[in-house]
Amino acid sequence: MTGNTHFSLGLAAGATTVAVNGSAGDVAAIVATVAVASLGSLLPDIDEEGSMLNNLLFRAIKNRSAALSILGAITIILAFLKNLDLWVLLAGVYAMAVAFIPHRTFTHSILSLSIITWITYMAEPEYALAMAAGYISHLLADMVTVMGVPLLWPWKKKIGLKQFFGIKVKSGDHVDKMTGKISMYIGCIGLVWLLFQDIALDMVVSQAENHWNSLIHLFAL
Repeated sequence: MTGNTHFSLGLAAGATTVAVNGSAGDVAAIVATVAVASLGSLLPDIDEEGSMLNNLLFRAIKNRSAALSILGAITIILAFLKNLDLWVLLAGVYAMAVAFIPHRTFTHSILSLSIITWITYMAEPEYALAMAAGYISHLLADMVTVMGVPLLWPWKKKIGLKQFFGIKVKSGDHVDKMTGKISMYIGCIGLVWLLFQDIALDMVVSQAENHWNSLIHLFAL
């Protein structure tokens, strides 16, 4: 799947996480949750030079793998020198580890999902579910493609829906693009509803109370 499709799926995953967490109506929590889920939906492709995430992080840098490894090394050094939290150190180690590995290997596995979710939990427990949801949306989307993903890495066998249902989707084809559009629409509609449902409910209750009071006043006359 393309980066745009993964981002759209991450948006939808974020909206779903907000609904599950019960944080609807809290604008700050909604924005943070969706941002984390969207990041999670792009992270598995951090091992690819031209991925959307690498384009965002290292737009002006030609050798992005080297830049990622240097960023990881700096993070590790700072974690030791400044006695930072363990999750900072682990994030740096992860960045260095995935900088030069082949695409669709370790980062597209349950092991990587577990590590990223664990690091997020150590950093901010309330956003671990959002990160996992976004990451899982990426893995599931790539399972639909012809290549599949090595979910059980280091076992290199790639698992995909083609093996079980004969479904074969190529990255960038009309199914990929349509999936991205539908996910974007669902995510945006869901977010609007989550942001304003409390306001809408208050308006309905207020109007109902006004009508009720008017009826009582009418009969009192």
